[in-house]
Amino acid sequence: MTDSPTARLIAEAIDASGKTQTEIANEVGFERSNVISMLKTGVMRMPIERIPAFSRATGIDPLMLTRVAMTEYMPETWNAISQTVEPVPEAQINIRGPQPAVDRFKRLCGAERRTYFETLERMMDVWEARFDQLIEEQRD
Repeated sequence: MTDSPTARLIAEAIDASGKTQTEIANEVGFERSNVISMLKTGVMRMPIERIPAFSRATGIDPLMLTRVAMTEYMPETWNAISQTVEPVPEAQINIRGPQPAVDRFKRLCGAERRTYFETLERMMDVWEARFDQLIEEQRD
């Protein structure tokens, strides 16, 4: 395991995306997929200009990744920038549940080629639409 907080965050995003390193490399615009391995292990630093594309490819929050990367790579620059902007609230949830249910969710994410967040968001959208429909049916 690397000591780099950015590399750890990148590794988690890659793992959670359900995509292969080749798929991510292609989406980010890297010619070779081994670049993703180097980012994941901290051998190579994430180019700041690639964060938006990496975030779209993996579903990680681009502002969070930028903050972590800039704090690690350019702390003085980040300190100057961060003092001039409003802080962005962050949230994270860790869900504990039966292993079969967690495995099922991970398989679903992988099969759909969606990040955990994207899958959860879609599930919530479907649930809310279905819930609204049930409420309307009850009123009729």
